[in-house]
Amino acid sequence: MDVQTLNYYTAHAEDVALRYEAAPSSLATRFSSAFQPGGRVLDIGCGSGRDLAELGRQGFQPFGIDGTSEFVDLAQKYHPELLGRVTHGLLPDFAVPFGGEFDGVLCSAVLMHIDTTELFNAALAIKRCLKVNGRLLISVPSQRSDVSEGERDANGRLFKTYHSGYLRLLYERLGFSLIDQWGNLDAMSRQGVEWISMLFQLKSGANTRPIDQIEGVLNHDKKSATYKFALFRALAEIATQSPNNVTWLANGQVGLQVRHVAEKWLQYYWPLIESRTFIPQLNGERPDSGKSIKFRNLLQAMVHCYDKTGGYSSFRIERNKEMLTADKQKLYRNLMAKIEGAIIDGPVEFAGGALNTGKVFGYDAKTRQVLIPSDLWIELSHLGYWVSQAVILQWAEKTTKLAEGIEVATVVNLLLDKEDQRSTLEARKLFSGVDRLECIWTGASLRNSFDVDHVIPFDLWHNNDLWNLLPASKTANSKKSNKLPSTDILRSRRDCIIGYWELLRDKDRQRFDKEAETLILMPPNNWQNALYGQMCNSIEVTALQRGVGRWPAVS
Repeated sequence: MDVQTLNYYTAHAEDVALRYEAAPSSLATRFSSAFQPGGRVLDIGCGSGRDLAELGRQGFQPFGIDGTSEFVDLAQKYHPELLGRVTHGLLPDFAVPFGGEFDGVLCSAVLMHIDTTELFNAALAIKRCLKVNGRLLISVPSQRSDVSEGERDANGRLFKTYHSGYLRLLYERLGFSLIDQWGNLDAMSRQGVEWISMLFQLKSGANTRPIDQIEGVLNHDKKSATYKFALFRALAEIATQSPNNVTWLANGQVGLQVRHVAEKWLQYYWPLIESRTFIPQLNGERPDSGKSIKFRNLLQAMVHCYDKTGGYSSFRIERNKEMLTADKQKLYRNLMAKIEGAIIDGPVEFAGGALNTGKVFGYDAKTRQVLIPSDLWIELSHLGYWVSQAVILQWAEKTTKLAEGIEVATVVNLLLDKEDQRSTLEARKLFSGVDRLECIWTGASLRNSFDVDHVIPFDLWHNNDLWNLLPASKTANSKKSNKLPSTDILRSRRDCIIGYWELLRDKDRQRFDKEAETLILMPPNNWQNALYGQMCNSIEVTALQRGVGRWPAVS
């Protein structure tokens, strides 16, 4: 804490304490909503003990520290109920008092006296006092007209004005999450003095946000194979495109069926295995080494089955229609078991193990779910597209280190390998036999000529599911291009969209329901409204996160 400021409070403790006692607490009405009822709350910089006494009256267990010994004595003199509950402690160097593990920390009108060079250490000291999920309520001046250019008042006290955005960034980097913030006038009615209050929750005991965990695993965790890249790419894509595939658990985690991840892996590794050039995915993996990723041989066998019949797109359609031959079905089951084993025994078990933050994931064998911290899942839901793009590049760079003579661009192209036109051709066949076909967007009659439009453009989601493939006029399809349909056109064409879905489902229910899992697990009743609602949600979120234009444009 600033020495000049501390000297002033030491010399004028009683006068300052009396002014505090005479003024109402501007935060008292917030205590009940800020802190856990009956919880242990530490007031850092408790001054006269006014707020501490109020916490006690509201049923909390109050404890306090202050950097001025005179305030420690005065707080217990004015409020005898605080006897033994207040001690000396100075930010940023105090030892955690009263056993720590507090449910809440109050730090009102204190951080303004901490110089920028000590602010980070002060935040760390505050964090050490809190339980995980504990709350922190801070209040700092947003405006002071009585402070000179040197950030000191007439009495020589330091008054830093920290922007709320800067404080939010500082505390979120330390594992806190902002719950609320608000402005308030000065409790002593001083002109030109205003305050900002911020309520945080400590979400993680580690000094990292979820995105830092991702960065740590991708950049610093040990990787002998490309499995960790594949896992994070799969999670990022599922979080942004299939949010309903997870189960929210009571222990601060979400559960994701490992089969969903395995299906993504099969798609990612297929073009790498299919390549005529051997593309190693493991340290020391070579055609003649006998050392390979766990599922290479089985995936190679599956790739061979479709060498001349359409590749992955053809396989995907047959799988979704449940039309795999008995031999292919057996091969598929064995392949998925191998991929799932590689996921569970590899990156799920070891991701983060070499970092200070520790392991990231877990696995529930009973439910066959990968367990993911919920705050990490939320972060992936917000940033999944960008995480996926970064992972693809790092995956390609790792691959070039495993193999001589392979360029990054070559691997990136394989990892972004798009399905061929087989999926849209299948949809075209289904629509070709329909009488009175009309454009999904304009309602115009489609007689002999129509396009199959991706409702969510392929370049955004790489999605060839039946629900996303609907007939459109060539003119409308060209004008829409890579834009997302507007909210208004989705609403006006809702019945037509659902009508086509019902038609597609009648013709190929097995495939339609399987592919609808991208958005939602199909309910037994009223599936149309559920699927339509989730599709609209996905379009709105994609538009917001990716900044994609809408069609028709609003004039």
